[in-house]
Amino acid sequence: MKILVGAVLALSVMASPAQAKDGCAQAREEVSSIKGWVSPNACSFINRQISFGKVTTENRVQAYVDMWDANATLWEPRKAGLPLTQGLDTIRASIAGTLALVPDFRFRGTRIAANGPAVMFEAVNEATVKGHKITYPAVYRVLLTDDGKVLQGRRYYDRHQMFSPLEPSLPNLFGGVTDSDLPEEGGQPVMGPDELAARAAAWNNEDVAALTAPLSGAPLSAPGLGERKLRTAKGKQNYLTTFFDQVSDVKLQPGQAVRVNGATYVEWHGTVLPKGQSAPMSFGIVERIADKGGVSTQWQLSFDQLPLIADQDKIDRLYGLLR
Repeated sequence: MKILVGAVLALSVMASPAQAKDGCAQAREEVSSIKGWVSPNACSFINRQISFGKVTTENRVQAYVDMWDANATLWEPRKAGLPLTQGLDTIRASIAGTLALVPDFRFRGTRIAANGPAVMFEAVNEATVKGHKITYPAVYRVLLTDDGKVLQGRRYYDRHQMFSPLEPSLPNLFGGVTDSDLPEEGGQPVMGPDELAARAAAWNNEDVAALTAPLSGAPLSAPGLGERKLRTAKGKQNYLTTFFDQVSDVKLQPGQAVRVNGATYVEWHGTVLPKGQSAPMSFGIVERIADKGGVSTQWQLSFDQLPLIADQDKIDRLYGLLR
């Protein structure tokens, strides 16, 4: 497919790798790291987000709503064409409904990367689902207003981990993907803005070689693998092949890109048509590529495999199991 020129050019505007040394001191004590250009509005959001993750009282719905702008939108994968969650009343109803289903939901921030109004907030989510204690990673990608409120929020985590204890027959697309040859040695130079922009075409063209070659030597962490990492070329290629075998009509465009000291985050956002389904699902991926000494050292994918294996009706039914 053709990639919009404007979208690609937006990806090439990267933050300076310089890291603020003294800003947001209180938040830095709560998380593993905060890197990048941490503007005052970003610091305000980070503090609010950390506080919400720890709140367990009746005030937590309001604590969540207080983070959002009046015109904000909230996204997670669902049937394409359905309206976004938009506005404070709708966002309030959404979080109240979620907390009614998983009342002990909480999270702790880990790595945070900022580029002015754009923030990638990594976290570990925890909840008890019908007696099952679950833990799963998340990337919360936000765009902020001048007063630190969220204008656009997107959530990247694998809901398969939430629902698989309730429905053991729910397939894990990637559970059988393993390494089967010798681990890759060495590493490739950090990709520049033009190379990163070109990855949009690689995702849309389902080009496994183009996606994996620049990250030779960088172990892959991704949904469905649990704590495992794929360290071989064949293992990483098999993972992406499994993904592309499950979808068609991939239409992903560049979203936000945040470059900080030691890592680059790149967001791809759009739609895919999952195998066996008749309608596209909205879908997105965040890649985190860590680097050291000018060489890429780790590759992390964050996305939700649930819409790849369940249509909207089944997703709605799965949520019914939480009641």
